[in-house]
Amino acid sequence: MFRINRDEILESLSKAMPLGLGRAHARAIASRLNRNARSCLDIGCGRGAFKSLKYLRAAGCDIYQPSLMKAREKGYYKNLLRCDARYLPFKAKSFDVALCVEVIEHLDKTEGEELLRRMEEVAARQIIVTTPWGFCPLEERYDNPYLNHRSAWLPEEFEEMGYEVYPFYYPRYPMGSGIYQTVARYILSFLLYPLIRLFPSKLALDFLAVKELS
Repeated sequence: MFRINRDEILESLSKAMPLGLGRAHARAIASRLNRNARSCLDIGCGRGAFKSLKYLRAAGCDIYQPSLMKAREKGYYKNLLRCDARYLPFKAKSFDVALCVEVIEHLDKTEGEELLRRMEEVAARQIIVTTPWGFCPLEERYDNPYLNHRSAWLPEEFEEMGYEVYPFYYPRYPMGSGIYQTVARYILSFLLYPLIRLFPSKLALDFLAVKELS
């Protein structure tokens, strides 16, 4: 029997809509990847969202096995590994780029700070991180127990650590997981886009932080 997968629908919408957050992430990462990079570690890769990684020697790691199975089907990664982002089993300078998209907020603050430190060890050239602007509640889901948000991050914290920060002009409000809520958010993105550009610190949901190591 054919079954509609809600997560895949939401992911497709997020990538297809002109102001969808998934599409914004993909474009920002593709445009800011270090041009000399030949390898990348995608930490918390989920189902594998970024086609641009297909052209690198990319490895993905995630704690949730069903997501890794979906990522394997897409074929963007040379290697996939199940592991906890808090305990990365990689040697120093194993990859040119360490990528961490919408993951650090799922750890508590101390764990997130340690992850950033480990990323600087693992990466030789560049670190790219995206995360919500401040605390953005997200409920725990029965199908993936690792999705609840546990910490808040601000652009200033990353700037103090030597990152360049870029806001995503997508409206800030409580995150839900339903299709109707997602469509409503995309509509609001169009309506509020000019205001979000003017007041990102008040209205933007998300930001990207990039640190060049060499």
